[in-house]
Amino acid sequence: MPKVSRFFQSIPYDINSSIIWHSIFGRPMLVGRKFADFLRKHSEDSTFFTYDEFFGKGFEKDEAIIDAIDSLSEAHILLNTKDILDSKEKKDIDSLHSKYDLYCVNKIKNLSLIMSEECPFRCKYCIHFANSEHQHNPEKMMSLDVAELAVESFLYDIIFSNGLRDAYINFGGGEPLLNWEIIEQILPYIKARSEELGIEVKLGINTNLALLNKHMAKTLLEYGVEFAASLDGTEAGNDSVRLTKNLKGTYKQIMRGFDILKELGHPLDGFAMTVTEDNFFDIDTPIIDWAASLGMTEVRIDIDVLGTVNMPINEIVSRLMAVRKYARTKGISVIGFWSRPAENLGLIPEDEDVGFCGGERGNSICVAPSGQVFPCGYSNYKLGEYYDIPFISNKEAYRKLLNNRNLSKVSSRCDNEKCPILGFCRGGCMITREASGGNPAKLSRMCELYRAMTYEILRESVAG
Repeated sequence: MPKVSRFFQSIPYDINSSIIWHSIFGRPMLVGRKFADFLRKHSEDSTFFTYDEFFGKGFEKDEAIIDAIDSLSEAHILLNTKDILDSKEKKDIDSLHSKYDLYCVNKIKNLSLIMSEECPFRCKYCIHFANSEHQHNPEKMMSLDVAELAVESFLYDIIFSNGLRDAYINFGGGEPLLNWEIIEQILPYIKARSEELGIEVKLGINTNLALLNKHMAKTLLEYGVEFAASLDGTEAGNDSVRLTKNLKGTYKQIMRGFDILKELGHPLDGFAMTVTEDNFFDIDTPIIDWAASLGMTEVRIDIDVLGTVNMPINEIVSRLMAVRKYARTKGISVIGFWSRPAENLGLIPEDEDVGFCGGERGNSICVAPSGQVFPCGYSNYKLGEYYDIPFISNKEAYRKLLNNRNLSKVSSRCDNEKCPILGFCRGGCMITREASGGNPAKLSRMCELYRAMTYEILRESVAG
């Protein structure tokens, strides 16, 4: 006698079909509406049924339905009496946590150097200035000593000593180009040390481009540094939220940086846009047409959930899905934090470490100018000091970070074990949670947006 998992989820696709999945193990699939309704009833009632009863409901006992039943068993949606039902399912779920967290000697693969905690901009939504205790530290610019020791400890003690040969180092901020002198000195150090150790290091920089000049651009490109830049819409939209310290618009400064890279033969293939109520209506076709005219292939649109408090979620969802659909006709992918749970639903948790981001998974460490280490550059959760990096993966703070990923703790933190995307959202953005101050109303908006976007992206993926 089978039983349907309490983690079974379904949404209507059309009048005849539904999309179903397991909120921990995923495996979304399209099935008949009647079939989905039968499964949902038994999931809600927590009742057993026989296959004779199942086929007695009018389902054809053909190859397709047998294959579907097999797939449901593989997806943990159907539990069989030969197993110890709930305890078996709990064991399977706990094994995911054990496999990727409890017994991992090292999960760290990425290092971010917060080169500067200053910035020439004062964007209205900026988490760095709204949610960071780092700004209270006297050290605003990273020294060469801190940068070199952080890089050495990361490359040798974390990557090389653990048998890894690939790594990623990012320059972040604030605005990292404010500390160009140190960036220019640390680049050859990274290159020389990675070659000595036989490690392939990918480099990136998150910059607003306002301070970029040709010398900086040429140097960064010479070392293979990939640019990640932001533009918050058209000129009017951008300048409504992205301001200088004296409250002037920043669009023209940003565009000078775009033009420098284009002139050097390295135009950006995408950009990131943060949306509040002020520039919400710039989520529209003109910004996509502009990106397409420059040959871009990806636009990242992140909704400042805490800054769109008066925007109905359904209106946000509708606009995002419309612009995403239009962008596909231009060969452009539109993504954001809101697409992360749906993207994760396409993964196989037994084979891959599913998490909301690298910081939440424990894959990243960020070193501030003060030398303090965090899982994310915008987080206040301290993992240690830069001299702790060689053994930071064994420190209590890091192990606690991983232990908090246990799905039982996530569901308690979310206050909703029944969340349809529990295993693929895992509480959402940890920085947004910190910035919210634990305000239930603010957090519920984040959850509502992620769930609604996941449903629509699932329907979009089925439609093709």
